[in-house]
Amino acid sequence: MQRKPYICCGCSTCMKAYLELIRPSNTIMAGFAVFLSGAIAAGRQIPPLDVFLAVLGTICASSGGMVTNDYFDYEIDLINRPERALPRGALTRKRALIFACVLFVLALLFIAFTNWLCIAIGYPAVFLIVVYSWKLKRRPFIGNFAVAFLTSLTLVYGGAAAGNIVLVTMLAICAFFANLSREIVKDIEDMKGDEQLGSKTLPILWGVRKSVLAAAGFLVLGIAATFLPYCAGIFGWLYLVLVVPVDVVMLYVVWLLITSRIEKVSLMQKVEKAGMYAVLVIFFVSKMVQ
Repeated sequence: MQRKPYICCGCSTCMKAYLELIRPSNTIMAGFAVFLSGAIAAGRQIPPLDVFLAVLGTICASSGGMVTNDYFDYEIDLINRPERALPRGALTRKRALIFACVLFVLALLFIAFTNWLCIAIGYPAVFLIVVYSWKLKRRPFIGNFAVAFLTSLTLVYGGAAAGNIVLVTMLAICAFFANLSREIVKDIEDMKGDEQLGSKTLPILWGVRKSVLAAAGFLVLGIAATFLPYCAGIFGWLYLVLVVPVDVVMLYVVWLLITSRIEKVSLMQKVEKAGMYAVLVIFFVSKMVQ
């Protein structure tokens, strides 16, 4: 049953709802990922101003994407996530849409002051964020691919801001496959609401068994990609010492997927996310000490 939203009056409760919409932990981590990838690309030099502008642009674009996602997912969240700001009536959908537009405008402004490569990456990425929430999210696999692509693109974006995308592209490949796996796992977690509203996600079309095997396969590719910097001679033994334990944990997630431990699906996607950020930090440490 649709809930009647409260009228936002600018009070502290409404401000908290706006903050909740942008998922601060996720958006800050997105900005942090751009900063780290920029620092990796810059090496031991101080990252240029473009990196900091890229971080601000990413935080605004990511925040706008979170709000837009909740705007279009309102009916699904009434079932899957009734505790979120819009389903529980903390804000109106109209105000959420205005908020998203403001965030996207700010993102475009920050991007405009970076270099030409960042602009070439950033502007299409903002457009794709909106199209994803509007049209692609409930398309089988296409939506999963779009999220994985955008996540990996933030890493290339940080490198572009620092003027070097070679190493961060290897990192982006790891992130792409790991995120593709995680997105399929999240679809399994959200099957109940998706089925009731007619969404055609991969688990609904293929079934859970085939979907978890696909997720496991993509995660294996992500694990394999973590060895690219070592095989290319960019990082040495220290990198292996740091990354192998993370890969072992990710292989445990692969095992959970292959054995269809669906009751642990929420844990799996959280561990995959933590693993991606761990690899990012390992890239940074390895670059700083080489």
